[in-house]
Amino acid sequence: MKYILIIALFFSSLFSYSETDLKKLLETNICQECDLTNVNLSGKNLEKVNLTSSNLSGANLENTNLLKSNLWGANLTNTNLNGANVRASNLSGVELINAKCNNTIFKGVNLSNATLENLKCENLSIWSARFLDTSFENVDFTNAGGAYSIFDEIDFFGLKIENVIFWNAKVSNSTMSKKQCEHFKKEEAILKDVECE
Repeated sequence: MKYILIIALFFSSLFSYSETDLKKLLETNICQECDLTNVNLSGKNLEKVNLTSSNLSGANLENTNLLKSNLWGANLTNTNLNGANVRASNLSGVELINAKCNNTIFKGVNLSNATLENLKCENLSIWSARFLDTSFENVDFTNAGGAYSIFDEIDFFGLKIENVIFWNAKVSNSTMSKKQCEHFKKEEAILKDVECE
């Protein structure tokens, strides 16, 4: 029985956050390279928080205020971002994989060099967001609001953009399907050096 308890404690420690890191975050609003795996921060006000290179995999950030935050290089795999306000934040280099992102506000977010995989986001706002050399694989932005967004050096073939609002969006040095090209043009987006295959 003793050994079973020790093993259970060992494995639970592998899949949970650091209490020290969580305390540091809540007291200072700064926690770089922190272990916040599976932490519950739902509904918290973390405006202007610095979570550079932190591990937030499995974290619950539902309805969390992350306005103007720095999440450069953060791991957001399996993170719940439903209803979160991430507006005007730096998400450069993040891993946003298998995350929940319904009703998420990514307006004005920098997602340069980020990896986005296996996402289906309903009622998503990516207005004025910046995507530079961002990787998309099995990502669904259907019906999202994306006016004034900027896309540079993007392969659109892993991204669904049906009915996305792209009015005055700027797309350059990118490749996409003919259907996607038609959609951008219909939305009066500005295309430069774009290959429509």
